[in-house]
Amino acid sequence: MFIKQNTSVRYMTLVLLLSFGFICLSHSLYGHQTAKSKEVSQAQLNRQPLTYYLYVEDFAESFIEIPTSNVSGSSPTISSKYLAGRAAIYNANNNEKVGTCSASFLCMQNADGIYTDISNYLTVDNGLIVSWFTPTTLINLELDSIVNSMVTECIVTASTKVGVNPFYQQTFSLIVSSEDGKIYFQFTRTGTIF
Repeated sequence: MFIKQNTSVRYMTLVLLLSFGFICLSHSLYGHQTAKSKEVSQAQLNRQPLTYYLYVEDFAESFIEIPTSNVSGSSPTISSKYLAGRAAIYNANNNEKVGTCSASFLCMQNADGIYTDISNYLTVDNGLIVSWFTPTTLINLELDSIVNSMVTECIVTASTKVGVNPFYQQTFSLIVSSEDGKIYFQFTRTGTIF
């Protein structure tokens, strides 16, 4: 009888110790999740813009022209140009070269004016890779006018992953502006930052 009671006490003690251990473990896991949630909240508050720029002159000097011609004899297109170029981009905070911007410009002129489709691609050494499209109209087909037509505001997602990319699948509000012979790219994170 004494052996059965002693065994029962041991089992009861073991069950209590295991229960206590699971309770402690669940509290530490819950505490870890709370800390992680706080980190995410702090990260969401950190929305410092990332700003880069390129020199319009560098971009214009790199241009290549792809020949274009009207396909049909009755085309309303008066003239057309298809240009592509690329230039180094620099960090606006310290003027260091940090990546590349490339773009292609399909310009078509008809009686209503000059319409341009711009395909933009920007890659930064920190892993940020984004692309976006800019439809616009132009005053003329001069190179400066074409490059400065990159100016826009849009929402972009870092949807390309090459190697390490801490920005992959993050969304940014992008403002592209032109000033003093430079094109500026200002990225501000939107949504959850992880």
